[in-house]
Amino acid sequence: MTPIIGMVRYSVDAAFAKDHPDKMFNLWEDPYFSQRLSMFEGITLNSFSQQTNSNFMLLVYHSDKMPEEKKRIFTALEKKYSFMQNIFIMGAKMQIPEELTQEKMLTFRIDNDDGVPVNFIEKLAHICHQNEGFYDDVALTFPRIRKLARIDEDKYQTDCSIFPSNAIGLAYLSTKQENIMNCGNHRLVPYHYRTLFLDGTGGLQVIHGTNVANGFKKVYDKKSDLQFFDGAQMAEILKNEGYSEVDLKSIPILPNPY
Repeated sequence: MTPIIGMVRYSVDAAFAKDHPDKMFNLWEDPYFSQRLSMFEGITLNSFSQQTNSNFMLLVYHSDKMPEEKKRIFTALEKKYSFMQNIFIMGAKMQIPEELTQEKMLTFRIDNDDGVPVNFIEKLAHICHQNEGFYDDVALTFPRIRKLARIDEDKYQTDCSIFPSNAIGLAYLSTKQENIMNCGNHRLVPYHYRTLFLDGTGGLQVIHGTNVANGFKKVYDKKSDLQFFDGAQMAEILKNEGYSEVDLKSIPILPNPY
């Protein structure tokens, strides 16, 4: 059986950070640390804990410079979620541990504030096991994503986008012991790799003010076509699109730019 392995770049050096110095944060200090941790558990881990196919692993990569008291938090999460495994590394190169490496693997990437629908792993597993050999050494992506921001205590703004090179769940089915994080900039993957574009719900991208490069182009513009909902309405929309019951309150209120 082809292993399905998710890769989360939680707190490692990232090349794109140099291009966004205004978005640099001390990863270990509040409010950034607590807010990101809340979303990681309430959105990301929550969405993977309710998958219809549980045959996967989620590797969470951290800087080996993480303070010990923070490491203990992630050790506790690893015990709570059986599919999660922490990996502490120097630098930014993310590799699959040797004991998990096989000749053929499917790896996918997910940010620590993103979510996926409950059948995400099931869909990837289906690709792995149909037409043996046909889909080898191919990138897989779900172009349709939903963006979501919390703009008040119980008010949410959302829209759907078609973004072929988005990073939410971008996967690589490889017979070369390569992983998705070795494929370079996610925006360029469809240009450099044979890519299969998959139908259906792709992923949930949360907009909260400390994303490096993500956002609504028209957020807070009352003339925009973005829609506003309360928490109950937003939860129903997500449920109808196949998402788990995510913790909407874990999302920080987006600062008003005006």
